[in-house]
Amino acid sequence: MADTQTRRAASDLQSSNTSSAPLAPRQRSTPLSGRSRHQTQAQADSGRPQRGSRLTPFWKALIITSFVINIVLLTVVLLLAGFIIQWRQQIASTAVLGQGFAVDNVAELRSIVAGLQGATIRTTIPLDQPLPLKDAGVVVPVDQQTTVTLVEPVPLQLSGADIDLGNGNRLRANNIRLTLPAGTPLRIALKMDIPLDDVTIPVRLNVPVEIPLKDTELGPQFQRLGWLVDRLVGPLAPVLGLDPIPPAPPAPRYQPSQQP
Repeated sequence: MADTQTRRAASDLQSSNTSSAPLAPRQRSTPLSGRSRHQTQAQADSGRPQRGSRLTPFWKALIITSFVINIVLLTVVLLLAGFIIQWRQQIASTAVLGQGFAVDNVAELRSIVAGLQGATIRTTIPLDQPLPLKDAGVVVPVDQQTTVTLVEPVPLQLSGADIDLGNGNRLRANNIRLTLPAGTPLRIALKMDIPLDDVTIPVRLNVPVEIPLKDTELGPQFQRLGWLVDRLVGPLAPVLGLDPIPPAPPAPRYQPSQQP
């Protein structure tokens, strides 16, 4: 039966060639061998359209997964759209409140930075510390008249003293000894230099201090902090409804430290 089919296929193929080329010379048909018959049958079968081709399990799983993902995404989009439509008023009010909150905090932050840049330290520093004057070369000159009071009797020995006895009577003595009792006031003239090497002065006072921060080492750091805030808030100023913020100097490029 296989030989009969092979002969029929060969005759059909020959007849088709003959009908497509009538002017070609007629070729003598020769009997086909077993191997040629099988090749001819394979060619005839390959020319026929294949029906009912099946997909591999991998492609089936890929198509099913794609459909599932699309359905899940579509469901999420529909749920999100329904949620937005249902709560649109609350979402709008929350957005307005969030914008106001951000504006207030940004303005407060910039105000704090500006206040730090122009701040001044005002305080009173109490001092309670002894101040020794040893080897300081401090000398106090004294040149004045004053009255002193004797605290104990003072003996005096005078030569050529002139004593007024009253009523025009005077007594001149070449050598006289007197004792001045305690409590006698004496007016004297002081003229001397008093060194204060052995003096320690106790210092107890309150010193008022007023230091502008911009004149200290903190001034440049506060200025850099202000530039940092401006660089962070500047792009968001139009969105938040703030006034345009002047551009700040670019940030220095970070250089990673090289570990030994």
